[in-house]
Amino acid sequence: MKEYDFEYTIQGIAYLLLLSSFIILALTTYILHILFPNILLVDIFISIAIGVAFFLFNKHRIKRNGIAKLSDTGIILELSETEDFAFNDLKYYYIYNGKNGIVFTLGFLDGTKLKMGANNNFCNVQPFSALLTDLQSTIENYKVQNAKDIVHLESILARKNSIYMLSFITILVILSFIFTKMPVMIISIAFTMPILFNWIQYLKLKQNNKLVDF
Repeated sequence: MKEYDFEYTIQGIAYLLLLSSFIILALTTYILHILFPNILLVDIFISIAIGVAFFLFNKHRIKRNGIAKLSDTGIILELSETEDFAFNDLKYYYIYNGKNGIVFTLGFLDGTKLKMGANNNFCNVQPFSALLTDLQSTIENYKVQNAKDIVHLESILARKNSIYMLSFITILVILSFIFTKMPVMIISIAFTMPILFNWIQYLKLKQNNKLVDF
């Protein structure tokens, strides 16, 4: 059994901090503009500084330390609690290494799943990446040795029901073009290329018969 010490991100706290920072920025700008209506640029600058300071002061809450123990038949994760996950109960796994870090998902036969990630803006992702490299290799070896049908998802879009999510987001983007004007329309424009890329990726996976039913 091989042991790994790693850092990981609590994504919910990251989103909460970002949202809180934007709310603080907006409220501070509003209040300062009421108090000092003739210096709007200064009000905005001070508000941004307060919002950024709040985020930086609390960003340490995003990162956690964990220990993983990887064997030929499963993985033990020591996080806030210790959990033992057997490969025999595994239905699929997904690993994504992107520009902001690396995430993985383990999906189990009982419908539960485990999702973890390490954002490189807050964590040293190298130990986590090394763990996932060995985890993938170990799962693939387990599949061969035990004749198990554990699906390796190449993309989060490799599910057949992804088309519903893509269609919903596409409709929202189209409606935003219809009912918004500049400069708000810039947000719609920003979403256009990513959703187009996702459609291309989904259709390519479908063409290559790599979609799964779950």
